[in-house]
Parts: sequence; structure tokens; C-alpha cells
Amino acid sequence: MRLAVCLRNWSLGATTASFLCAGAAWAQTNGQMQQNTQQQDTTQQQSWTLVGATARLQQKLDARNAHPGQEVRARLNSSVKAGGVRLDKGTELVGKIDQVQASTSGGPSMVSMVFNQARTKDGRSVAVKVTVIGAYPADEAQMAVNGEQTMPPAPRHVSSSERVDQQAGMLRNVSLHSAVENDDSATFRDEHGNLKLAAGTFLQVGIAPESGTNNGE
Repeated sequence: MRLAVCLRNWSLGATTASFLCAGAAWAQTNGQMQQNTQQQDTTQQQSWTLVGATARLQQKLDARNAHPGQEVRARLNSSVKAGGVRLDKGTELVGKIDQVQASTSGGPSMVSMVFNQARTKDGRSVAVKVTVIGAYPADEAQMAVNGEQTMPPAPRHVSSSERVDQQAGMLRNVSLHSAVENDDSATFRDEHGNLKLAAGTFLQVGIAPESGTNNGE
């Protein structure tokens, strides 16, 4: 009888140990999988190397009547080559307004937008990643009033860690906020009323084909 009890206890102990070992192994495997996923996500975020370019907004925007889903377009001022894809001067960057906050009683307003397509003059459409890294008045005389004699050249490359907080002044009361890691291309804010962007507003951008793994040429 004592032998049977001992054997039963030993069997239960072995079974428990087996479950514990299996649980530990599963936890280790699951933890490794999560770590690998996080590393992949980090790699995806860090893989962007965007090419600098300048474009001009093709229509005026006003927070009073802008709405999510509204199409926005900007036209490249010069040809660029990004990730092996050539985008000629005149290529349109096409996207939409993502979020809008209109001003109430002179309070702040906001418009967030995303450009995700490049439409070439020959009709091709290329999925792209675009981050706006600078914004300048459409009127060069106004640029001079704001302290800039000429618009600085666009950088050759824009890194994945780039973040922009362009304070109000260059575009009157409108500030610009963006980051390459964000899904949107830019957020414009006016702290004292409904923001307005004129047609022809210069946008300096970082652009790359929407592959997530490019070297930016």
C-alpha cells in the first residue's frame, strides 16, 4: 500500500513537473516571438530613408470648410529619384485630409493630412511615404516679410528619426508638426482661429516608395 502511494505521488509530481516545464518552454517561446515581432516592428520603423524634395500645394485649405477624406494635392517642383523610382517634375502627390478641428470662438484649429500616392504625368500611380518637413508662403514677398530671403534647399535625405516642429510665423499664425514615424504626413495648427493655407504654399517633403525597406538614392 505504501509503495502504491509513493508511486502515485511520484507520478503526480512528474506530471506537474512536466506541465511546469512545458509552460516555461511555451513562455520562453512566446516571449521570443514577441521580442522578434518587436524587433521587426523597430526595423520597419527605422528602415525609412526619404529623399528630400519641394512641392507646391495645389488648392487652398481652410479649417472652416475642410473635412476628413477631402482630397489634397501637391505638385513636385523638380525631378527626384527615390528607392530606384524616378518621379519627374510635375508629378502630383495625392492624398487626403485625415483630421480637422475647426476654431470655436477664436480658439485653436487643426488640419492633419496624409499624402500616399504619386501620380506621374504619364498616368502611373506609385504608393509613397511622404513626410512634410517644412512649409513656406506661396508669395516670396511674404517670405521676405517673415525673415527669409529665399527658401532653403530641401535636404538630400530625411532620416527615419526626423521630427519637425515649425513654429508659427513663417506661415503667419500656422505651425507645422510632423515625424517620419507617424502615419500622417503633416499636422498644421493655428492657435488663434481657423488656419488657412494658400494654394501654391511651398511644402518641403521627404518622399520614398511605400515599401518600408529602401535605401533612398
